[in-house]
Amino acid sequence: MRARLDVDLDAFAANLQRIRETVAPAQHMLVVKDDAYGHGLSMIVPRAVACGLGWFGTFDVSTALAVREAAGPAPRVLAWTIYDDTDIDDAVAGGIELGVGDDGLLDDVARRARATGSPARVHLKIDTGLHRNGIRPEGWAATVARARGYEAEGLLSLDGVWSHIAEASDEEDDAARAVFMQASAALEDAPVLRHLAASAAAFARPEFRFDLVRIGAFAYGIRPAGGPSDQALGIRPIATLVAEVVAVADGAAVVDVGSVDGLDSRLAGRLSAATPAGPREIVGIDAFTTRIRLWDGARLGDEVALLGGRAPSTATDAAELLGTIGEQILLRISPRVPRRYR
Repeated sequence: MRARLDVDLDAFAANLQRIRETVAPAQHMLVVKDDAYGHGLSMIVPRAVACGLGWFGTFDVSTALAVREAAGPAPRVLAWTIYDDTDIDDAVAGGIELGVGDDGLLDDVARRARATGSPARVHLKIDTGLHRNGIRPEGWAATVARARGYEAEGLLSLDGVWSHIAEASDEEDDAARAVFMQASAALEDAPVLRHLAASAAAFARPEFRFDLVRIGAFAYGIRPAGGPSDQALGIRPIATLVAEVVAVADGAAVVDVGSVDGLDSRLAGRLSAATPAGPREIVGIDAFTTRIRLWDGARLGDEVALLGGRAPSTATDAAELLGTIGEQILLRISPRVPRRYR
């Protein structure tokens, strides 16, 4: 196919710099779940390392190991979903730190360390009210004591305390932060790294930054739906969905990308594409093709930008029309659409 997703690695580097300046002195943990939000982990990770990034966050161990391969031995990598003993063993062997959110998993980590002779680096998760997992506040002191006991045996090192927050309202987030602060205080005998905030809270509320911030979306230039503009945040989208005209018929220029490739058909009549003659309405999105209102002089091979940084509308603009978030718009773009890096 002639359509592609152009990924601007210089724009990515500029976003990383913007994040670094905004959250300092906290460190930025770049979240690279879902193949770096669909941008391509194998190219995103080395560029981040070249920019001096020292932390990566992943949903699962398999992604964490891919990050380790792409990043080399120096950066620290955290995986926060562990499924079984194989995950634990592979993570520890690969130098991956583990997000642990329940006593059973903590016991499993210690058990595998006894069996292999290799201690794990652990970040304990406190449930601050989102209930995505995590140790309940009423059980936190007992779990910390349990972890400290395993640490004394040389089975693990307790390196971090963390949580997720809803980012639904300041009031809910303030309540979550209060729980987090109380949990952190239980570890003051031997300080650990603290991380609570993701993209939106990390930018808007300095008191949520602590030692690390886990930022994914903003690094790729994905602003929050209903939130501040790209310009206000100082970030820009790094990806653009680009296609070539493959036919001119019935008053439309046709490009070979459609709903099967992840361009939602509900966006027809609601977005414009950037064409050689300026913005033109997207009039139809079928399974494998998209039709754009014709312009004078349109010809086969003309390039149009349908969505993203060089298009009239970003992924979040589209998301707001559909009642979703920008990440979901980008993640719908099929792997069959090739990625090109510049």
